[in-house]
Amino acid sequence: MFRRDKKQKTAPAVLDLFCGAGGMSLGFKNAGCQILGGIDQNKYAVATHHQNFPNSKLPLKAQDICQIKDLDELGLEIGEVDIVIGGPPCQVFSRVGIGKMKDLGKEIEADPRNFLYKQFVRFVRYYQPLCFVMENVDNLANKDAVLYGICKDFKSKKDGHPGYRVEYRVLDASKYGVPQKRLRLFIVGVRNDLSIDPPFPEREKKILVTVGQAIQDLPELTAFVMPLKIKSSGPKQKDREQSYKCDPQNSYQKLMRKNQKPDVGIWNHLCRSHNDKDMEIFGMLKQGQKYKDLPRHVMRYRDDIFDDKYKRLIWDEPSWTLTAHMKKDGLAYIHPLQTRSISVREAARIQSFPDDFIFHAPMTRMFELVGNSVPPLLAEAVAKPVVKMLRAYWEAGNN
Repeated sequence: MFRRDKKQKTAPAVLDLFCGAGGMSLGFKNAGCQILGGIDQNKYAVATHHQNFPNSKLPLKAQDICQIKDLDELGLEIGEVDIVIGGPPCQVFSRVGIGKMKDLGKEIEADPRNFLYKQFVRFVRYYQPLCFVMENVDNLANKDAVLYGICKDFKSKKDGHPGYRVEYRVLDASKYGVPQKRLRLFIVGVRNDLSIDPPFPEREKKILVTVGQAIQDLPELTAFVMPLKIKSSGPKQKDREQSYKCDPQNSYQKLMRKNQKPDVGIWNHLCRSHNDKDMEIFGMLKQGQKYKDLPRHVMRYRDDIFDDKYKRLIWDEPSWTLTAHMKKDGLAYIHPLQTRSISVREAARIQSFPDDFIFHAPMTRMFELVGNSVPPLLAEAVAKPVVKMLRAYWEAGNN
């Protein structure tokens, strides 16, 4: 087996595939890992990852992982990567994605996006890390044949590879300190020669963090309003530093502001422009209400199809799942108290990104990056038992 310098055994080295903005990377970093770098084809994701992980060994350009033919050219030695993490694109496995595929008359298994996980497998088999963590939509757990095939690929010992012990679980982010009901599937694999079963987080938080607790200290915003007849996204907004509304009011806000210097304000606190009809509807909705609860005379869409097109968040409960669709309109995430959709920073708080994590992209792309991310606190919860396992393995004299 590969030997590692004993001086390098305190911080497991992590390579993040399909890294997005870096939610998984941040979680593993906070659990005590060294982030080697991230790979993604989205230029805004890569720019954000570079800015927030400036000490990574691999500041790679945005690129399609399928086009990386020779892994040796990345500059990482075999044995240097302790953990491979990442979330291959998963839209076609999601409930929404499956519905769209059926509407188009396509077989889900025929979509090439279903097989991007094989790139993840390729990297794992090449670098032979001690373990890996792959994240995906919870609905994949219901696709028995697909999930079985994924696990089988990781377990395979062919071509001289050691293979991995593999287990998976569906975890709810709200049980791990994230102010959001978000179910995600995590597949954890440990290399067979370690003779260790894949670890998962044991304890869940009993007290849920609410939307209000997450965003209460952020400054109020006023959305730009346009007449419906004007087809425009509104004036182009420039990101700027803003002052907090108040001191941290609870432990979650303190955590989000932990690394902020006293004289530094908030960034990425931008919200969408809305037309006058949408603003009228926002004002009618009570917390927790959605499109089908509106009076008939203001409905502009079919309520049997778009019953949840408009939804106002509930102040005293966790949010429902944030998605990348926020880049389109944000109508499903109306602020609980203010007449507007939530801002990028409010969405980031709901995903558990701390305030010193800055998204580097146009506003709509920021929303996309946030919605596609693994909540860092959930990733950290998954990472901690993995890191604990590796440290115990090294302390026992293994290299």
